[in-house]
Amino acid sequence: MITRYIGQSFKRGLVQLVRRPMYFLLIVIMPLLCSWFLMDLIKSGSVQRVPVGIVDLDNSVMSRQVSRTLGGFQQVNISKRYTNFAEARDAVQRGEVLGFFFIPDNLEELALGGRQPVVSFYVNYAYYAPGSMQYKGFKTMSLLANGAIVQTALRTVGVPDRKIAAALQPYQTHVHALNNPFTNYNYYLNSTFVPCFLSLFILLVTAFALGMELKSGLSRQWLRTSGNSMFLALVGKLVPQTVLFTVVGWFIQWMMFRCYDFPLNCNPWNMLIAMFLLVVANQSFAVLMYCFVPNFRYGTMLCTLLGMVSFSFAGFSLPQESMYSWVEALGFVMPIKYYFLIMVDQALNGVDLYYSRFYYAALIGFTILPMLASWHLKKECLNPVYVP
Repeated sequence: MITRYIGQSFKRGLVQLVRRPMYFLLIVIMPLLCSWFLMDLIKSGSVQRVPVGIVDLDNSVMSRQVSRTLGGFQQVNISKRYTNFAEARDAVQRGEVLGFFFIPDNLEELALGGRQPVVSFYVNYAYYAPGSMQYKGFKTMSLLANGAIVQTALRTVGVPDRKIAAALQPYQTHVHALNNPFTNYNYYLNSTFVPCFLSLFILLVTAFALGMELKSGLSRQWLRTSGNSMFLALVGKLVPQTVLFTVVGWFIQWMMFRCYDFPLNCNPWNMLIAMFLLVVANQSFAVLMYCFVPNFRYGTMLCTLLGMVSFSFAGFSLPQESMYSWVEALGFVMPIKYYFLIMVDQALNGVDLYYSRFYYAALIGFTILPMLASWHLKKECLNPVYVP
């Protein structure tokens, strides 16, 4: 009897999956398209040659040297030159350039006279990554210009070059970026954003599949096909989706580690198992939300909201050390947080699997939680009340 109920439930879930083209779109097409777009967007490693402008009111030897040095940076590309501040500001507002460097009048005269001229730069942070590249380039140029001015002033009073170099740079620093020596933004950003996008799709599809049973009033029929077993009903409905999402997740990992050469310093099976557990954990998390809020609109909204905020609360865009304690704790509620920690430990750091055992156990734990509250969802399925 159990085998028959499993077969009936699985057949019903598979038929519903095939009949709705939207499932194929959200399970296969959109995750792969988003993953390819994000990874191919910065496949060179970082955003480079951001179009910027420059306003040179001095037109001296020193200001032209500053312009040439700034144009040699990889981060920025001086595509426009403007005659005044207002013209450059309007260009930024129109989107012609994403920022501009402002050299004031009498720069050389004030600098050589020791009267500290002010060099300004303006950055459009509406686009975060290009804005960061601009800021880095402009800031470096400001420091170099300051050093060049001091160097010129000291030379005019007869200070030897060796003493000038010791005064401007008393010591040298060597930066060694562990596990990402090339400071590749593709490794840094997409190793977290791409799995998080996949998690969001898993939450949405699972929430939609469960909500449609309640909204359409077919929840009793759904339970009858599984012999009134909530566990068998959930297994039959979600297993076909689990298979598709897992295959898509493994294909995304293949793109990351083979096509785009993301660091993989562990046994590939460690990450393949982590991806499977991530899929099942997110499905279980959506089921758990429906156990508490068995309503199509509210359940779907809750899964969407938690899936979106996990981009920030899980520590992708803001370090957890900088968060409020309650926000940091909320990040550990989402399954993607533990996949992120596995990615860092296994793929990037290559530590022994033993030290990541708690993260794998946490993902497995998410699959157990819905079983403890499924009785409430079964009660709602037996007595469906549609709330618009």
